[in-house]
Amino acid sequence: MFFGSGATAHGIANTLKPGSLVIDMGTTSVLKTRYFATKLKVIGSEWVDAPVSGGTTAAESGSLTIMVGGSMEGFERSLPWLKLLGERITHVGKTGAGQIAKSANQMIVGLTIGAVAEAFTLAHANGVEPAKIREALFGGFAHSRILELHGERMIKEDFEARAKCSIQRKDIEEAIELAHASNCSLPGLETNLTLWDYMIEKNMGHLDHSALLLAVLDRKKQAP
Repeated sequence: MFFGSGATAHGIANTLKPGSLVIDMGTTSVLKTRYFATKLKVIGSEWVDAPVSGGTTAAESGSLTIMVGGSMEGFERSLPWLKLLGERITHVGKTGAGQIAKSANQMIVGLTIGAVAEAFTLAHANGVEPAKIREALFGGFAHSRILELHGERMIKEDFEARAKCSIQRKDIEEAIELAHASNCSLPGLETNLTLWDYMIEKNMGHLDHSALLLAVLDRKKQAP
């Protein structure tokens, strides 16, 4: 563990020299990120949060989108490393801002996957092939990368994990946690969370998040 646990634990943080820079590229709770940054500041080091978007394809090609939180000095120090992995790198704001941007990203992804799944379900229930709906929407206001990629996976029933439902569910939960801490109401996201919960409850958390279609279809079957 980075900070260790327990009174006598020895984590990586204990080995850092003053002036060290820690770059967290995971998707971490904003509240935890701020807490970690405070702990590092005490020993004269800095925590930069730099979560990413783009999936395995962008990671392999070094074209990730990277959202960075931290001081401007910390951001500039981290840039040489981040440029090895990403093409679009944005300093969003102070510590935690990168994770807030990632939460926004995951909110939009999760809600849009749900919207595409429901649209395809409605179309199929009324005798229209989802593939034709997807084709018809290209170029219009509903066109998105989610419709392109995840829509195609839904149509082909290709649910091999690129990003797991369990991870998406965790990210949605963290966004809701931040909303509660900020006294925000996000009713759409609260409803969306129930679908991801359903995927976990039905032992489908290991599937790609495009498999959320299965939760929508199962609920359709259960409707009176």
